[in-house]
Amino acid sequence: METPAPGPLMLRQWVRSRMPSQETLRQHKALRLFGDRLLDPDYWFCNRHSAAVAVAAGLFAAWLPLPMHTLVAIALAVLMRGYLPLAIAMVWVNNPLTIAPMFYFAYQLGRQLLGHPEVVFTATFSLEHDALAVALPLLTGCALLALVSAALGWALTRLGWRWKVQLALLRRRARREP
Repeated sequence: METPAPGPLMLRQWVRSRMPSQETLRQHKALRLFGDRLLDPDYWFCNRHSAAVAVAAGLFAAWLPLPMHTLVAIALAVLMRGYLPLAIAMVWVNNPLTIAPMFYFAYQLGRQLLGHPEVVFTATFSLEHDALAVALPLLTGCALLALVSAALGWALTRLGWRWKVQLALLRRRARREP
């Protein structure tokens, strides 16, 4: 007996089975600052707008060189009425395997935009003296990449959603025709 190919319904069921309960969210220390606002059903319903906002919020937060990206993504998604599970998932573009290449690329981009020379990391590298030489290009590159990836993520999600709806409509029309 063959197992059915995973489709959108199966994916939704899998995501829902792994989502924390409302009580778990209510008791989480870091999420208390959002209060009961996180439990609003609008943040847990996925539509074209909420998905696009969530992708943008998550991608924007993923490029920020600071801890607790998830809280930033949640705050942005709450401000813009995004789908929270997707915003949280998109933050994980920045993970232990990708963080070094992402921030190195952001540093190089910022360095070139600002016209700064490359800082050589040697045994004499001093965080105290060389931090500004690294921080300014890194922050510049991260800010630019955060804005660009959020805008692209938002636009591609909207376009992808529209394409999916149009494809479904064409399939329905084709099934109705004799």
